[in-house]
Amino acid sequence: MAVLDPVDVELLMKLQYEFPLTPTPIEDVSERVGVKASEAVSRLKKLSDAGVLKRIGFYYNYRAQRKVAALVAFSAGAGYKELASILNRDHEVTHNFLRDHPVYNVWAIIKRETREDLIRAVEEVAKKARVSDWIILFSKKTLKLSVKYDLYEGVSRSGPYSRVVENPPTVEELGIPRSLPWALRILPIEERPYRRIAEKHGMSEEEVVSLAVEMLKKGVLGDPGAALEGRAAGFTENGMVVMEPAGDEEKLSECAAGLEYSTHVVLREAYPPGSWRHICYFMAHATSRDRIEKVRDLATRVCKPKDVMVLYSIEDLKPHIVR
Repeated sequence: MAVLDPVDVELLMKLQYEFPLTPTPIEDVSERVGVKASEAVSRLKKLSDAGVLKRIGFYYNYRAQRKVAALVAFSAGAGYKELASILNRDHEVTHNFLRDHPVYNVWAIIKRETREDLIRAVEEVAKKARVSDWIILFSKKTLKLSVKYDLYEGVSRSGPYSRVVENPPTVEELGIPRSLPWALRILPIEERPYRRIAEKHGMSEEEVVSLAVEMLKKGVLGDPGAALEGRAAGFTENGMVVMEPAGDEEKLSECAAGLEYSTHVVLREAYPPGSWRHICYFMAHATSRDRIEKVRDLATRVCKPKDVMVLYSIEDLKPHIVR
């Protein structure tokens, strides 16, 4: 865990929650913090080397890539490492966690072109790893995605661009080069982070930023700014809060999305049907379990689910992935 001084904290907070949609975001933030842009760049590079700062950039909505995603729970028991090894060879596996559920201990996010492809992929992985019990939780509706860390409060808190557009256009439909959103996922830590991207695409930096803003408004891109490695920043607890609806599942999901401390809210659909009742899911991250349990209690009190569980992460089985 890195030790962050007050200037580091202020830089990271502003880059998370007040990211300027301008050609010079680091320079703009450095002025607000009261340091030179060169010092801000130097600090951010050190934070990147220390594993605290994963990237500065944008989230590329997988639905704009016309893919489907699912959270897959495996009952792997003591053989979870073999399963993790198989899953981690798949570049479409973007999360892979060992969690403390008594039956399903490996939880992975898998993406594919179609639902049928995804089911086949899970069946193949389970067969290779000799896992007979698994559940696929398809993403029925993603309401919110903004994994940001409040370094003052010690608990996750979503950013200003947290809501997710469910049916965004593709870049082809917008007439934007396919390579541009991929380039915008990870910006160079430089005073002019868009310069090289602009040169590669034969555009000005202002044109690149303008297209980034357009894609952000249309839902192709989302959650701009700094993405941190929570554990390296002191957020040692990672809780997946899963809720069983007492009535209207969409109303419950909207309520969860309205919580400022939820960072990733998804309404899920279980396969095989009926195999999992806790279909409303959100994430919470904190410096202690007590803080996550307060978020759980808040969700229980405000959203009134039939039942709620917190599944804590024991180990990140695919760490350091830029998602």
